[in-house]
Amino acid sequence: MIANLKQSIGQYRFFMDYRFQAYKTELTQLLLQLKSFGVLFLVVLGSSVLGLILLLFLGLGKIIDSSDAPQYGAKMAWLYLLLQSVMLSAMKSAIKNSAQRAFQQTLVKRYWLGLMDIKLLLLSNGWLIASLVIAIDLSINQWLRVPHFLVFLLLQFTLGILCLYKPIALVYGFLLSAMWLMLPFDVSPLTYQYVFVLLFALSTLMVPFNFAAKLDLSSLTGFWLMFFIHNSWTLIWRGALLLCVFMAFEVLLQERANLADIFSILSLAFVVLFSSSLQFDCSHLHQQYSVFFKMQNKQTAFFIGQFVPSLIVLLLSLIGFFALFNQASGLLLLTGIIWCTLQQAIVQKKPAHYALVWMITTGGLLAALT
Repeated sequence: MIANLKQSIGQYRFFMDYRFQAYKTELTQLLLQLKSFGVLFLVVLGSSVLGLILLLFLGLGKIIDSSDAPQYGAKMAWLYLLLQSVMLSAMKSAIKNSAQRAFQQTLVKRYWLGLMDIKLLLLSNGWLIASLVIAIDLSINQWLRVPHFLVFLLLQFTLGILCLYKPIALVYGFLLSAMWLMLPFDVSPLTYQYVFVLLFALSTLMVPFNFAAKLDLSSLTGFWLMFFIHNSWTLIWRGALLLCVFMAFEVLLQERANLADIFSILSLAFVVLFSSSLQFDCSHLHQQYSVFFKMQNKQTAFFIGQFVPSLIVLLLSLIGFFALFNQASGLLLLTGIIWCTLQQAIVQKKPAHYALVWMITTGGLLAALT
């Protein structure tokens, strides 16, 4: 019996080493895919890591100390959970080793797979790790004053598991919880977190609506809707990051209202960045299916149609920006459309220069204000 136990432990360690190596390999490939945005864009992301870490801990501070403004703290918690889910969704394939998943199921026990998934999930979830760092530093008296933070920690862990095994529940859960946050009254921070738990629990019981089955794939509208239904996270992560930009803009505007024009240009720059970068996906899809639509004599419409999703995302984002900050501007709208169209053209002709053009245009617009 002891010999069998040792053999089993040895096999598990071997399997653990294999999964960890596969995890590192897939993460490396994921980082290589970011090169399509250009080296300068990666430099921008790398230089902003410290700022992102600072914002992460500041956001946690608002979530913990939310007794004076419970709804605002709950909104921060909702956004925090959304960003965590976006990040984990991008890493999901590496965490689960999806490419070799079926093969592994024939070799090892099912609970071994689940155990390794949880280990790699905890390793990947920087948002939960940051929360745990804060949690360890809290005293018992502080814990007694912020019991909602414990519920938030459990939510972070649970939503990570849902992201791996039932991602559609996250979509329903975030929609339901967003509606809950829009109700015009305040409750205690603990009540907000309990309702989050209830809504996400209910979302796991909801039956997915198969809207895609009713689409006509031979039509251009049906084709693009089908693509975004099956690749919804390409829109969700953009929406989540834009929410971060808008919230940062709101905070900065309260501190320095005299710099509103500069903040507006920076917000427009990120709106254009997140909307026009969608052209990378649309252009790739156009190359894949151009022959199919050429056979239906729709090649011209299909070529033009690949530029429409980015413009729709741009318009919706700007409408949201204008509505949130009451800063409707025809000039800003026109600038955004022209800029987004320029970035789309760069994706088509010189994709390696995409980030450079974006940075030069941003700098030029900021310089024009001074």
